[in-house]
Amino acid sequence: MESSKRKSKSPADKVTDFVIKGHKTEQGKSVTGWTPAEKLSHRTPRFPCDILFRRPARAPSSPNENTNNSEARLESVQTSVRERIKLSRERMKTRFNSRGTDYHFKKRDQVWMYNPKRRRGLSPKLPQNWEEPYTTVKKLNDVVHRVQRSPKDIHTNGLVPFQATDCICM
Repeated sequence: MESSKRKSKSPADKVTDFVIKGHKTEQGKSVTGWTPAEKLSHRTPRFPCDILFRRPARAPSSPNENTNNSEARLESVQTSVRERIKLSRERMKTRFNSRGTDYHFKKRDQVWMYNPKRRRGLSPKLPQNWEEPYTTVKKLNDVVHRVQRSPKDIHTNGLVPFQATDCICM
């Protein structure tokens, strides 16, 4: 009985479907600020709701004007997309680098090394993930160091300067 109710749609439901379709196409404006349809056709697409409600379309008066408009539009879209991608790249770089450490280790520095181990039956929050102090043997590049542990190469984010403490931690 419910299936017969679902088959017939009221005019208001049909209008709602048109509006929702238009809304869904607007969601594609991720990084670039343009929907794929706008980038390809150089104009905002007309949707069924535009036709249904008689929204007038702006049409160019001559083919030359259309060509000139599309070339100018394409250039502006490309520059805008480049700028937005550049901004997005800078934001991602800033966010990525904000989590990194700013330690500068030299040869023979004492460091704690991050080495997480999963033990069966224990919560991953409980075990000590930082291993006892090791000595840096060599700086391979700006972010990778060789540590005296059957020489192992470790990223700087996995190392912390060693500070001797009097307490015995378990």
